[in-house]
Amino acid sequence: MPLHEHNIAASFKAICENATAALFVVDASQNCIYANPAAVTLTGFRSSELIGHRLHDVIHHTRPDGSKFPISECPIDKALPANAREQGEDIFVHADGSFYPVAYSASPIVEDGVPVGTVVEVRGLAKKRAIALEREREKALLAKTFDNAAVGIAHVGHDGSWLRINSRLCEIVGYERDELLTLTFQEITHPDDLNDDLELFEQLKAGEIGGYSLEKRYYRKDGAIIWVRLTTSSQKNASGEMEFCISVVEDITSEKEHQQHLDIMAGELQHRVKNTLAMVQAIARMSLPEETAGKDAFLSRILALSRSHDLLLADNWSGSGISDIVEQAIHPFGGTEGGRIRVSGPECRLSSRTSLALSMAINELGTNAAKYGALSGDQGTIDIHWNFTSAKEKSELEFMWQETGGPKVSPPQRKGFGTTLIERALASEMKGETAVKYLPSGVTFKCSFPVE
Repeated sequence: MPLHEHNIAASFKAICENATAALFVVDASQNCIYANPAAVTLTGFRSSELIGHRLHDVIHHTRPDGSKFPISECPIDKALPANAREQGEDIFVHADGSFYPVAYSASPIVEDGVPVGTVVEVRGLAKKRAIALEREREKALLAKTFDNAAVGIAHVGHDGSWLRINSRLCEIVGYERDELLTLTFQEITHPDDLNDDLELFEQLKAGEIGGYSLEKRYYRKDGAIIWVRLTTSSQKNASGEMEFCISVVEDITSEKEHQQHLDIMAGELQHRVKNTLAMVQAIARMSLPEETAGKDAFLSRILALSRSHDLLLADNWSGSGISDIVEQAIHPFGGTEGGRIRVSGPECRLSSRTSLALSMAINELGTNAAKYGALSGDQGTIDIHWNFTSAKEKSELEFMWQETGGPKVSPPQRKGFGTTLIERALASEMKGETAVKYLPSGVTFKCSFPVE
């Protein structure tokens, strides 16, 4: 054999031995004369059990139903007499007796125009079919999840049309599936909410945002207006462009109605509290003689409490910013306009309970300063500042009131109501620590308390 023919034969054998597909060579009598390692792995038979035996009798002799598979019907055997390539899918018998799906290709070997054998290439389909089956199962599971979800789900096109919708969305808006699929979300959105939704929708389509969420109103088919919480994201194609958007719709009409009811009740309660404080103030003013000791201080405290309630009322009793609290509390004492009261500190939101307590403390301190301290003369000043005890955690705030330039201060002989209010009651309300010091240079008040 010439050297180059020897090299070709060696190379061909190496290719066959390392091929991932099972390769068989059978002669004109259907006896296997070659089987590569992949064929041994696929069939489970040893080479000696394959080579020298009729291939059909080894791996293709029985159908899955247990009936005999005659060689005359074997598509692989037909390739030889037909002198044509045969290919397709079939079921083979493994060495352990189990059946497995395969894809095969049988090509005749022709010498001098005469078919002398067949080359059979076989690839197992079990793994491929298992993957396909799992994908179909996942697809069916996703379809069931989509349609049976407890919230409305829809795929929405670039023009706002409903492409795919689930049953819950139909229930929410009151339309039959076929009816809703002929509409766009624009057609059932409340006009007052449409512009905000469209603006975000355009940004989503342009790729400027990955998704958005908002509360809006829909018109049901029966004309009723409902509130929904809409969460939308985009499904992109291979080019990174939006193919459609995925919208999740949650009916929050009951939640909105409940909140509205609570707001009405809270408003009524706040109104009654404000009226009650005004009534207490009026009763005290009319019932107590002008010379009654502590009358002015009592009225001042009621007024401070009323102003604090007004501030909290503006924020629906959700708390207030500390800057607003301080500004409102020092207003009766001239505020910051005259330069005698300086205020500084980072913005921080306080709970309603802490807001009331701090406002009352500042009123007591301001009243004392106006009567006996820094604000009783023309030169005194007050420095109010606060900061977080830890810049990293921001979980605790330290508040400081410091008077300077007023009359010389000496500790009082006894603690009045105001001092007791600051040191004990307010410490309890603010869940923190308070301290009042009567330094010769001026009164100082320091407190620290947790913030949310």
